[in-house]
Amino acid sequence: MKIRGRSILVLALVALMASLVAAQDENMMPADSGMPQFGPPEQLKQMESMIGDWHYAGQMKMSPEADWITHEAEVTFSFVAGGAAVEMTFVGDMMGMEMHGINLFTYDRETKMWQDVWVDNFAARVSMSTGTFENGKMVMSGKDLMNGQEILSRTTMYDITDKEFKWMMENSMDGKDWFISMRGMYTKK
Repeated sequence: MKIRGRSILVLALVALMASLVAAQDENMMPADSGMPQFGPPEQLKQMESMIGDWHYAGQMKMSPEADWITHEAEVTFSFVAGGAAVEMTFVGDMMGMEMHGINLFTYDRETKMWQDVWVDNFAARVSMSTGTFENGKMVMSGKDLMNGQEILSRTTMYDITDKEFKWMMENSMDGKDWFISMRGMYTKK
């Protein structure tokens, strides 16, 4: 009797696990279930060409009047969190110091916006932005701090191919006057 009860329990657990795996493979619940979609957002396919190792060569300046300073980095893009986000790791030279940064990108199905989170060893804080990825261009905007003042930031990835893409960061104190504070080229290894 005991063995038969265990067998039924094991069969029930196997059936439950099989149904969970099937639901996970579909990445969403049936439309009539009232449940939200689960799994990696379909929109992340737009970033598939970025997966891999890259070399970054760029320039930066701290104010519109400042001279450009060159810098370089080694960068890796990879899918993380079961494919629900893209992580970018950044290790390079910035103003004579080694910079380590991590960026996470994902798509929020509810807001219909891309989300971006950046943290590095220079500022040692999280910067967040939201935006769009349309016509081969990702534009993300958010607020940050610079020398204790709130600053608006906008980053753009553009001219994206399987082998390279361009990137720039613009900053503004008032949302009207913007200046390019960083710009660069990513080249796939």
